[in-house]
Amino acid sequence: MAEINMSDTTSGQFYRAIANWSGRLILPAPTERRGDGGVFVEVENTPTAYRHLKGKTLWVRWHLASMHQIWLQRALTDIQFDRMTRESMANHNLHPTRLDGWSNVSPLESLAGARLADDVQVELDVLSVEPNGDSWALNIGDEPIQIVGVQKALVQFVEPTGDKHYLAQHYHPRTGKFDGPSEILAFPDAGTLHPGHQVEQSSIANIENSPLNASGWYVYGERGANDTFNVQALEPVEALQLSPTKMLSGREETRHYFVSAKWQHIPLHRVERILIDNNGPLMLPFGRSPEIMEKRTRELWYKNDVALVVHTFGWRGGEKGDPAIFGLVPGHFSFGFARVVKDEFNGELRFDLVYRQVYGHNREGVIAGAQRWHAYMGSLARGWMYTLPVSDVTIRIPELTMPYYFGDRSFDPLQPIQQELALMAARYRTGPGNGASVVTPSTSCVKDSSQALFSAIRRLKEDVLSDAQIKRELEKSPKNFHTQRFHRMVSLLEEVESSLLIPLGYVPKNWRGDNEEVAIYRREAYSNTGGAILEALKAWKTMLPRRAEIELLRILMQYGATMFDFKSANIGGEIPGIEPDPPGVIL
Repeated sequence: MAEINMSDTTSGQFYRAIANWSGRLILPAPTERRGDGGVFVEVENTPTAYRHLKGKTLWVRWHLASMHQIWLQRALTDIQFDRMTRESMANHNLHPTRLDGWSNVSPLESLAGARLADDVQVELDVLSVEPNGDSWALNIGDEPIQIVGVQKALVQFVEPTGDKHYLAQHYHPRTGKFDGPSEILAFPDAGTLHPGHQVEQSSIANIENSPLNASGWYVYGERGANDTFNVQALEPVEALQLSPTKMLSGREETRHYFVSAKWQHIPLHRVERILIDNNGPLMLPFGRSPEIMEKRTRELWYKNDVALVVHTFGWRGGEKGDPAIFGLVPGHFSFGFARVVKDEFNGELRFDLVYRQVYGHNREGVIAGAQRWHAYMGSLARGWMYTLPVSDVTIRIPELTMPYYFGDRSFDPLQPIQQELALMAARYRTGPGNGASVVTPSTSCVKDSSQALFSAIRRLKEDVLSDAQIKRELEKSPKNFHTQRFHRMVSLLEEVESSLLIPLGYVPKNWRGDNEEVAIYRREAYSNTGGAILEALKAWKTMLPRRAEIELLRILMQYGATMFDFKSANIGGEIPGIEPDPPGVIL
């Protein structure tokens, strides 16, 4: 095996930058804060034209044309830790201690200051670069996307070489095989336990024997002082590959899968990729050959297709796992967005997925906000793929995932959803002014993600349905494709609202107005268990992740959505003593 050399790594043949613009966020000192709510970034990747800025510390702030300008002022929060926050800290949960006592904390500051040190790495959507005193400022459009590392490569693991090092073989783009140069990669203390847990957060033990090793792994990290590549996150190639291992055909089989069968069989140490041909003709199981499944995938999904993502996970049971509470595993629910892209290493189609996590403060240091798959799932420090059963359902439905055009007026239904999720995540990072977001019967990841969806639907109704120009275009061209699709979108949104979000017809108190009361359990209205449960029951289908998953996917299925379900459990290295427990449901 050929040894890798620096000329190979710098040529981009075997290593690529994680993003055009990326870096490590740095929280300004109190005396350095500015009125625009910006923070510093130590730049780690730039486009070629700006390579002179690599390694420099710049100011990052919102562009005036950012789609998030609509909510930024509403998210400013004064933070003062209280008794509930300190009790949560005593339970090993991580809170933004560096922001305690600050006024008007901005969304960028709450992201940069979310952990105890400046270790949050992000990909930046830079719209413009401007002089800023004797330095420069990066003006961004979208919220920073959390990543891990500076570079990435595609490798296959060969064998351990001792002291947390592994021999790996690079994928060679010319041959399409893992016969490129070999290299010894370094790994961190992946087996370190987080306080309060007895299970390793991640593992690389015997990873060369994993069923996923044949297709390879993306490794994310950066080179150390000794020129060794330090791996900080893993992502199996098969995790989001647009190549099905199983196929569902027709509405009835799709309905049965999502309502009853989905979590009955959990793939262990592998990724099951299920093509859900919800609109196709019924196809008998023996006719679903690999060739037919691949053909049908190419007919249904194309490069640049956009998908809404519904993400759920269960928890870890078994000898070393955590016992279910009253026999129930609540799990987790969140949204995300994905795009079909051509992989930059092997040229195959895959999903590029960004989660929009509404996530409470926790022991692992997972931060609410936008996160790429490798950062949220594959991080060796806090990723969930190593120990949990996980599902990512990518959903393409023309009523929601394609923009609308009416004369010179256009709109994207996914944009208000993205905006409301970003606002909700920012509020989760600060809590209700006490720096603590905690789970209660009436506040949780699934309920507040649903609240963001509810707010987005209400905004669409107010901003789009009342638009005079759109009304004229609808009346003028009743048989137009966009007109008919628009009416189906209205019907779909009404069904989601009435059937899933507020099935009893009552809007929960903390869903009204400016959505200020999220992740809160300190105000008088919710300070007793009975009141909290009563409030939660107004939107009872959003109390548990599994119920919300069932109801939302059932509705989208009825409206003709095409889907892929990426399902896995305990992928990576071996961790003995744990078994996957799926998310449960009681109502």
